[in-house]
Amino acid sequence: MRHFYISGIFLLCLTACNTKQNQTDTKTEDANSAPVSTTECYSYVTDKDTIATQFTLADGNITGALQYKLFEKDKNTGSLTGQMHGDTLVAEYSFMSEGVQSVREVVFLKKDDNLIEGFGDIEEKDGKIVFKDKAALKFDSNTPLKKTNCN
Repeated sequence: MRHFYISGIFLLCLTACNTKQNQTDTKTEDANSAPVSTTECYSYVTDKDTIATQFTLADGNITGALQYKLFEKDKNTGSLTGQMHGDTLVAEYSFMSEGVQSVREVVFLKKDDNLIEGFGDIEEKDGKIVFKDKAALKFDSNTPLKKTNCN
C-alpha cells in the first residue's frame, strides 16, 4: 500500500513538472516569434490625378511609400514611416519635389476598405511640417484611397 502512495505522489509530481515545462515552452515560442506583418496598398485614381500608397504594418509600425501625381501640381514621391493608432495612420512623409527634399506629417483615417487623408492647420517644427492640432483634422472623403491588390 505504501508503495502505491509513493507511486501516486511521484506521478503527480511528474505531471505537474511536465505541465509547467509546456507552459514555459509556449511562452518562449511566443516571445521568439517574428512580429506578424501585412502589406497593404491603396490608391485614388481619376483621369488627371493619382494618389497611391503601399506600406507594411508590423507591430503597429508603418513603413512604405506614398506618391501624389495631381494635375497641374508638382509630383511628390517619397517614403512613409509612422504608426497605426487604432484606425488612424500617423506618419512622416519624406519626399522629393522638384529636386527639394521635404518632410511633412500625414494622417489617414482607415474606414472600411478606404484611407481618407486628414487636413488641417500646419506649422514648421524642427525642419518638418506638422499639424498644429491632430484632434482638429478634417478628413476629406472626396478623395478616398481605395484598397487595391499590391503588385
